[in-house]
Amino acid sequence: MRVCAKHRIIYTFVTKEFMINFIASFVFFFLIFFVNSILLLVERVALKNVALSDILYMVILSMPQFLIYTFPFSTLSASSMMLAQMGSSNEILALCSCGIKMRYVYYPVIVLSLVISLLNFYVSDFLMPYSNSKYNARLSELMVEMPTFELEKSSVSTVGNLILTNKDLSENEIYSLTLFNTDLGSENKTIVSEKGSINIINPDSFVYSLSLDDPQIMITDSSDSSFLVLSDAKEAEVFLNFSDQLPSLTSTSPMNLTSKELLEQIENRNVIEEEMKDTFNESRKRNLYYISDSIKQGNYDFIDQVYFIENSSEPFDFYAQYYKAELTKKFALSLACFILTFISFPLAKTRMRYGRLTGFALSLLVAVLYWYLLFFVQLKIFEINITSYILMMIPNIVIAFLALLLNILRRNRT
Repeated sequence: MRVCAKHRIIYTFVTKEFMINFIASFVFFFLIFFVNSILLLVERVALKNVALSDILYMVILSMPQFLIYTFPFSTLSASSMMLAQMGSSNEILALCSCGIKMRYVYYPVIVLSLVISLLNFYVSDFLMPYSNSKYNARLSELMVEMPTFELEKSSVSTVGNLILTNKDLSENEIYSLTLFNTDLGSENKTIVSEKGSINIINPDSFVYSLSLDDPQIMITDSSDSSFLVLSDAKEAEVFLNFSDQLPSLTSTSPMNLTSKELLEQIENRNVIEEEMKDTFNESRKRNLYYISDSIKQGNYDFIDQVYFIENSSEPFDFYAQYYKAELTKKFALSLACFILTFISFPLAKTRMRYGRLTGFALSLLVAVLYWYLLFFVQLKIFEINITSYILMMIPNIVIAFLALLLNILRRNRT
């Protein structure tokens, strides 16, 4: 009974210390991602006179986007800070001298990291898709309420490929305006008018009508300096479509889908990928048959193509790879909360000055390494001929291997 009570005291102490350090680390990483999120949001809506309440509401909805990274790094920092502090203050030495094995210190850390892993998966697979749908809905409403084409007196306004210069304004009337349109490929269109009026036709799709009086239209070709078309009219009407200027966040990306939705998308894309591969293999067989038949007839013009055809890789579906990567990423980030803690275990048997501060510094280095590995493999999912399921797990595998190696080395020294 006394042994069980002793263990309970250790569990309570380690749990308390871990949670204190976890909260401190969570606040640190949370603020880093939070500030970045606010800056991105300010860039999109805050500079367009959106109410502060709407901005705060959207910031809250965007929190799950960075919580999935905050949890793993906070768990790593909490474990590193706690174990490094216990090692530097000789608490681990005192426990070992009392005959208490190190596993009783590690057990609470492992259990807490598993709980945080489950919490992180819940945020990634349920909370993030839900908040993203609410975020997109409110952002679309704000985009309808905000003026898409803001004009001021004697100003130059640019939206997409359109550049508008003007002098005086009167409600929706524009005076002495010049409109440059560069979305015609190599052709550039310039429209000059002394007066025009702009009205919104469809606020949902952001289509405007610009009515012009006595316009002059000039079309030039950037690839041909001699090309010039000049015309005029009593009046003209130009339609301005700004629907492509909506922020990209209004669309649901694969990272904001649930695992069930991703599995459905993967299944559909796998069918398409198999059809692509069948078509490719049939085409390769036909080409090889045609080349071999030509060689038999004494025509060696195509013999160099045999090596190219034989060594060409099968096609893959872009979205199938993308969906697989995002599905695996959900599990990889959740497991990271558990795996990253193991790399901090050797700190418990290491005496160092400023244990908590040193542990935090080392955890930052590991966090940066994991972050780099995660985004490196994410960029390489279309270049490396490995299934995305394995590729996205490489950061976890690397960290697990390093943790195992460090623990073995540390154990051999003690």
